[in-house]
Amino acid sequence: MTPISLNKIKPWYEGVLSIFYPQLCFACNRNLNHAEEFLCKKCIVHLPRTQFENQIDNPVAQMFWGRVSIAFASSLFYYRKGEVIQEIIHRLKYRRNLHAGLFLGRLAARMVKESNLFPFPDLIVPVPLHKRKMRMRGYNQSELLARGMSEVLGAPYDAEVALRQVYGESQTQKSRYERWENVDEAFICGEISTDIRNILLVDDVVTTGATIEACASALQKASDAKISVVTIGYAAR
Repeated sequence: MTPISLNKIKPWYEGVLSIFYPQLCFACNRNLNHAEEFLCKKCIVHLPRTQFENQIDNPVAQMFWGRVSIAFASSLFYYRKGEVIQEIIHRLKYRRNLHAGLFLGRLAARMVKESNLFPFPDLIVPVPLHKRKMRMRGYNQSELLARGMSEVLGAPYDAEVALRQVYGESQTQKSRYERWENVDEAFICGEISTDIRNILLVDDVVTTGATIEACASALQKASDAKISVVTIGYAAR
């Protein structure tokens, strides 16, 4: 008897499973087909894309001018109150929706692949949480983003090369200077191989850039690699 290919069984199995346990779109609650994940194609199309990945002088890149040397920086979506992206990131950070992190990471990776401005990364580094916050939350949302990106790009990620040594207060209500003061010298980095020439630093949302600036500065003390930045959300002020 000819063995049955697992690749042939999988679509059939997933089809049967979806009858009894349908996967629903996070935004509109419609049934997802086997090619869709987390959001249906219609809802993805209506997400508030920034299109910054094709603009070398986009607002996110400009945040770091004169502050820290960044090869390129971009955000995937506008992060605005009451919109789907804000709710997805909120569920990821505060309600343990880990699938959301992997999904958003894969979306961000596709943006990086389609852009001519991002150097292809040798290493993906998530902005780390302090160990106290890690204990409270149980996971680092940026690490989930990095893992999703790694799956699509085929580049490794390292969630331990950068460490947050200073526990800071919530940044939500702070001004740009207060945010910078809150994270100045907050990060340290371990040894990075000299073979690593391009690092992609990943975070969920950028507002003033203070946290990313501090983490990028720590990476630059440990490595001569060029650093690029990608975030899911851009919270314009």
